[in-house]
Amino acid sequence: MSRPLVRGGARVRGRPAGALPLAVGIGALDLVLGLYINLRLHYLNGDAFSRVANAYYVIYGRNPHLAAIGFIWNPLPSIMELPFLFLRNFWPALSADAVASLFVSAGFAGIAVYYLSDTLRLFGLGAGWRIAFALLFACNPMIAFYSVNGMSDIMLVGAMAAAVRGTVGYVQQRSLADLISAGVWLAVAFGIRYEGAPLGVFLAIGLGIALWWLQRGAREIRGGMLLLLAPILYVSGLWIYLNWLIMKQPLYFLDSAYGNVAQTSVGLAKTLAGAMHHVVGSLLFVGHMGLLFWPVAVGLVAAVALSVGKWRDPIAPVLIGATVGMPLLQAVLVFDGHSGGWARYFIYYIPNGILLLTFAASRVERALVRNAALTLAALLCIGGNAVNLYEETKSPVVGYGDTTPVSGILAGRRFFTYQTDDQIAAYLNRHPKLTVLLDSFDGYPIVLRVRNPRQLIITSDTDFQSVLENPAGRVDALLVPQPDGAATLDAVNRTFPNLWAGGVPWAHLMRSFPGGTVWRLYGVDLGAP
Repeated sequence: MSRPLVRGGARVRGRPAGALPLAVGIGALDLVLGLYINLRLHYLNGDAFSRVANAYYVIYGRNPHLAAIGFIWNPLPSIMELPFLFLRNFWPALSADAVASLFVSAGFAGIAVYYLSDTLRLFGLGAGWRIAFALLFACNPMIAFYSVNGMSDIMLVGAMAAAVRGTVGYVQQRSLADLISAGVWLAVAFGIRYEGAPLGVFLAIGLGIALWWLQRGAREIRGGMLLLLAPILYVSGLWIYLNWLIMKQPLYFLDSAYGNVAQTSVGLAKTLAGAMHHVVGSLLFVGHMGLLFWPVAVGLVAAVALSVGKWRDPIAPVLIGATVGMPLLQAVLVFDGHSGGWARYFIYYIPNGILLLTFAASRVERALVRNAALTLAALLCIGGNAVNLYEETKSPVVGYGDTTPVSGILAGRRFFTYQTDDQIAAYLNRHPKLTVLLDSFDGYPIVLRVRNPRQLIITSDTDFQSVLENPAGRVDALLVPQPDGAATLDAVNRTFPNLWAGGVPWAHLMRSFPGGTVWRLYGVDLGAP
């Protein structure tokens, strides 16, 4: 097998044999496992649940409108879940148990497998090697977990894999279709998570360096970088404009009372105690997270080696840019104390580590030695998966991960995460004429499980703030969580800080709901504003 030449723009012909069936099979398997974990073990991740809730408000809220999808978190996951919610009357679990999110995460797991495999084809790997590394990726414990839990992390990984594949394809084959595809997938990545922005910037830098090494000329370098970034610049600009137009604040998604800055300011960044406001500490924290898939460090060293001297390969800066962009954003957030520091923020080390290792191995000239290098790369990936398995199931290596839920799932243990919310929903279902105001920031599981959603006045309703400030004659009761941690951001707590403790004279306690988060239902009396 001849080595694919990228310096002269030689083409790698053929289709990604086996990639589509493998991707479909992995996606289908992840969906089945996700349904089992969700419906049988009742494991439901809060982030996935809240994304479904945002989609739910658009269709079934008391005041349905598209802007109800919210302006804090990127809207694309909820938009993709919208079509499934039209079927909730036939299958209530699509909304009540966030099953809609499982279809999207499983689908993106398949997308990630497909584009990773196709990138390996561009590296010149045969079908057998491509399938082997794609399976090593899909079977990584962390990748597998996020492929079945409905969260946005695997969606970001899938979009990233597609953007990298398109960029590599353009560098190697000078295909504008590949470059346009990469740009569109970067826009998709931004629509899923804000990490899409640094991914785009550093991927564009890597592309510019690659084209410069190929002596493509200043016009092509500028044009290529601009074409790659145009879709994400448009989408991010549109997002800022919509924040300004509807929420009257262009950076509402950053500065909101519910945003990342607000949440990390109420104690969610305790894990960053040695790294906040310390440049070296922040970088060490991000580097330490590489232990989630330690072969990524080996791959980065190999890619740097392929960036110098006679070994200089224009694909190397593209892969390096894709690998370092998002961790550097996390380093900035860690420094400022505005990152939760969770392991899932570094899940992209896994696909990038595989790409870096296989790229380095594929550049070996002699076929026998190249196969030996690929075998070594596979063994390193197996070693990385083994450490990741220990991280996910036993004593955490880096911490801030998923040990508790993954261990519980593997043990077949049932989860009872939303018992309090179920009690509240059952109470409201028994009192259908009771009109209740609650902030859906913490109360989204209640909204999704109340039989008549129009019984509730929630944050996305256009008159929510007006009713909150003047509840007399407009609402029967206010539902408020105990003001601890992130619950201090609850709009009812912020407006009436003494309500939960019974310090508001015009409200009487109707019911208390103990649990993980203690909720209290206060009736609105005469004398209310």
